[in-house]
Amino acid sequence: MSATLSPEKKSFLKYWAIGISIIYILIAILVVYIVQGEKSFSNKNHALRMDPNAVEPGKTPPDPLPKNTDFKTVNVGIYLDGIENLSILDSYWTPTFYIWFRWKGDKSLNPGKYFRLVDGKIEKQDLQDSYSAPDGTNYELYKVVAKVSKFFNTTRVPLDDHMLNIYIEDSTNDVRKMRYVADSSSGISSRVKIPGYNITGMSTVVKPHTYKTSYGDPRVAEGARTTFSEYNYGVTIKRNNIGVFLKLFVGLYAGVLLTICSFYIHPSDTGSRFALPSASYFGVIANAYMTTSLLPPSGYFGLADLVTSIGLFTITLCVIASLISVYCFLQKNEKEFSRQVDKVSRRYITVGFIAVNILLPVCAFY
Repeated sequence: MSATLSPEKKSFLKYWAIGISIIYILIAILVVYIVQGEKSFSNKNHALRMDPNAVEPGKTPPDPLPKNTDFKTVNVGIYLDGIENLSILDSYWTPTFYIWFRWKGDKSLNPGKYFRLVDGKIEKQDLQDSYSAPDGTNYELYKVVAKVSKFFNTTRVPLDDHMLNIYIEDSTNDVRKMRYVADSSSGISSRVKIPGYNITGMSTVVKPHTYKTSYGDPRVAEGARTTFSEYNYGVTIKRNNIGVFLKLFVGLYAGVLLTICSFYIHPSDTGSRFALPSASYFGVIANAYMTTSLLPPSGYFGLADLVTSIGLFTITLCVIASLISVYCFLQKNEKEFSRQVDKVSRRYITVGFIAVNILLPVCAFY
């Protein structure tokens, strides 16, 4: 600080710098709390989904499995051969997979004929192989093309990870008659690719699924519930890098950089001084519209909203600092103090903005 400034002016500059620092520290704490919380919540749900004894939050626990029933066991497996499309905006993905059923005994059980896809639609189903061995083992192999609904968690887009699930149930036989067993031969082809994502894992589990309705069947007691054996095949995917993140927000970062550069414009040139922040503000708004157009409607405040909000706040803070500087220069004729306000604001706002925007993608991605 200049030695020509009065103690009051020096004190103001000191507290102005401390205030800016505290604001960005609080922002950093908030964004870490939000992003890490969403990341932990997502990972916890993924683990619960593939735990045979756990129930995800918001879902009704299944009824206890009936005992002493004469049910048949059917080995089920899936080999994922391709993913034609994945749309976060439209909430679906389209897998191509092989599914097989292996069981002993009654051939008329025919699980391949009566299986259904939960939360999805089978677009095409072709029988690839079928046989019955002398020891009573029956086998069926199908190739399936499906469209599966998936309500993606978009709070960390575009640095997101997801679990894609295929849920299989029998449409006629409940757990009293038939139960699935996950086949250890399930897998995923090395040809399966999703643009922008890496496939990080695959797992399977069988869990009971209870329907809380009698479907209006007069033969069934009112309030009766039916439980089916559900085979769950899950694939985890994760963004392969932060390239998409940078592409989406390069316009925002450029706008904030231009706004910070306005501190180098002489305070007397008010037209140019405030033109840059104004143009940058609308540029950030346009960038926000582009980003939200890639996501489904949601009331959640996610990573993209945080980046946009921090950019808008930084521009607003720069305008406030410029107003103080211009006022001191033109109205109070305190030219040295105006220059120091510009210097302190430029330095601390720049450091705070960069630090938070490094912290955000690091917390979301790693």
